[in-house]
Amino acid sequence: MKKIEDNNTLAFIVDVKVNKPQIKQAVKELYDTDVAKASTLIRPDGEKAYVRLAPDYNALDAANKIGII
Repeated sequence: MKKIEDNNTLAFIVDVKVNKPQIKQAVKELYDTDVAKASTLIRPDGEKAYVRLAPDYNALDAANKIGII
């Protein structure tokens, strides 16, 4: 929740085979938002993607639309 509010960032669990441009494209298509940056973190249980939205989009609104909060 803190990352959503402070950094305008959403977190997703993604497939290990997916790269950053594919993550950006998927978020853009699925949620109609522009992505400023995508970062990935490979963990033993899978890969996590942190997606920072463009400044003109609000991550809280996107999370609410998705159903996270």
